[in-house]
Amino acid sequence: MKKFGKKILLTVLAILTVGVFSFSTVSAATPNTITVKRAEVLSDLITNHEYGFVIFTTSDGKILYCLDNLKKPLTSGQVANVSGNADAGILYLLQNGYPAKSITGNDEMDKYITQAAIWWYMDDTNQGDNQLSDEFRNATTTDIYGLIPDYIKPMVEKAKQAKDNQVVPSIKVNGGGELTLTEDQKYYESEFMSVALTGASSYKASVTGGTEGTTIVNENGETKDNYNANEKVKVRVPADEFTDNVNLTVNFSATGSMQRAKIYQTSDSSYQRVVGLYTEETSVTDNVKLSATPVTPPTEEKHVCEIVDDTYYGPEGTIVDKETFDRECGEEIIVPSTSANASTVAIVIGIMLVGAGAGLVIYRTRKSC
Repeated sequence: MKKFGKKILLTVLAILTVGVFSFSTVSAATPNTITVKRAEVLSDLITNHEYGFVIFTTSDGKILYCLDNLKKPLTSGQVANVSGNADAGILYLLQNGYPAKSITGNDEMDKYITQAAIWWYMDDTNQGDNQLSDEFRNATTTDIYGLIPDYIKPMVEKAKQAKDNQVVPSIKVNGGGELTLTEDQKYYESEFMSVALTGASSYKASVTGGTEGTTIVNENGETKDNYNANEKVKVRVPADEFTDNVNLTVNFSATGSMQRAKIYQTSDSSYQRVVGLYTEETSVTDNVKLSATPVTPPTEEKHVCEIVDDTYYGPEGTIVDKETFDRECGEEIIVPSTSANASTVAIVIGIMLVGAGAGLVIYRTRKSC
């Protein structure tokens, strides 16, 4: 805290109408260590005391807010280490406070509201220790800008609602099933799989355990390095490479971005902790197991030297004209079907001839006698 006279308060507010330096939200990897800088002291806009809120930044300009009002304030040049993540309520306040969003259009007032909402929220969720006095919480006549009813309390209520509802990147695959032989018997394919993503807009897909030529394709038959969230994919295995039982895994992965309220603390716990908004990349994965057993395609009945529905089939089972059929098949069709009858006729004729010969001999013998 630092003492400020009312004249300075009026001067500061006058300057704000002209414009002040604004921080922008930066997506950056979370540093493990930061160097703290005391950036400015905000005038007390509610109780009009000669004390204000200290606003910190990192040495590279990222704005930080205090979590422990009653502890010793940090000083410029102190080093603080990351100690964890604040809950989703604090995250909500950082995402909807300054500098992530403009609350009133007045940067200094927006910083004041954000810092006050953080302490108020921590008191209400038993994470603080009476960080805000009753005088502050119940201020009415001195709250000439209506910051408590119009901004601070509504933000705190929404932060409490968000406390247990933090959204994190995720991936969930639906579909898959067994591989089945396509109608043209060229491939074994899975059903199409859809991918539900949170915090990411595209995903990768790969197969382990597949045979040579196994691919993943979208609904247009394309194989890509990255698939959009709304693209469905399926696994395709060439049928001629599919000679044994197959068990394969389709691996899905995505890289999602999420914001975290990162807490930093010095090695001396008597000093305040600070919190800042950082964006982190998080990898998420899911997989689907697929299996299949190769099937033997049914073979068509082959017609050899046969006439089927006035269609002529030659010795190779192919369709030929009648002339070719007669020339190449000829007796092959007639002989097998009449051979038994011919033999029977020959036997009968033989018997008849023998009988006739015997009768003739007997007749002649009788006549000679």
